[in-house]
Amino acid sequence: ESKGQVVGAISIGPVFWALAALSALAALAYGLYFLGRPPTFVRALVKTLFMGATAAALITAHAPFPLTVAIICSALGDFFLAFKSKWTLPLGIFAFLLAQLVYVVIFGAMWFFSGDNEPLWPRYAAMVAIGVLLVSFLVWFWRTDEFKRAPIGSTLSVVTLLALGVSLPVLVVSLLMYVNGDAASRPSLTAFAPLFTLLFAAILLATWRRKLGAIQLVAMIYSGTITTMAIAAMWLPWIGWPAMLGAVSFLISDLVLASEMFRLPADAPARRWTAPVVWWTYVAAQLLIITGIILVALAR
Repeated sequence: ESKGQVVGAISIGPVFWALAALSALAALAYGLYFLGRPPTFVRALVKTLFMGATAAALITAHAPFPLTVAIICSALGDFFLAFKSKWTLPLGIFAFLLAQLVYVVIFGAMWFFSGDNEPLWPRYAAMVAIGVLLVSFLVWFWRTDEFKRAPIGSTLSVVTLLALGVSLPVLVVSLLMYVNGDAASRPSLTAFAPLFTLLFAAILLATWRRKLGAIQLVAMIYSGTITTMAIAAMWLPWIGWPAMLGAVSFLISDLVLASEMFRLPADAPARRWTAPVVWWTYVAAQLLIITGIILVALAR
């Protein structure tokens, strides 16, 4: 006989709480002890354990499957980004890109099946604020000599890659509809033409302006997707407000991380606080997003 508490379709028992406690201990251990230390396999495992134990806890609780997938992708991203290696960095970005795409699908589905949209003006205001934050960051981020040498081409490259990142969730949802829908409801293949044209243009322009930095340009795709995730979160039912805050916290965490990895000089005084800001805003983001999604799921 289960001694756990069943809330809606989610079952919370002793195993869940044990794994949640393990996740919390890992987050604290990494943030308070391992954060400023050289990369090691043990350090990477502790970092990964935060999301890994969380994913295991969600599995035992029978949480929504897409949420568990997003957390597993995040755990993989944590593992790859724990190493300062050129080959693990793209893998980490890709893993988090998948997590953001899943979050967008979750938020979009919850919005679609909910009528809880009023009042609208806070949602629009939040969307504008997110847009201003991203544009302000990009203006600062790309104030480099290489960018200034070819400002028009560089701007086209960055904007196209951002647009591709924004469009990726649309592509994913369209492909899911095409694969899972019946013949009558499937979108025409010609409907994908603009997205694939955008993909081709992004590759072409990124290759042309590759001197801006290959990883930096790829990161623009991720920036577009995580911005879409943050905006999509603003349309969750109001009971899911923690996820709204979490999405913004996630965006801030990744913008600071991009500054630390690609923009700040090695001896910049700001580096003393960037790593703690990145980690704790990330921890808050994931916990708030999980809480918000579960609250919305339970309210349905």
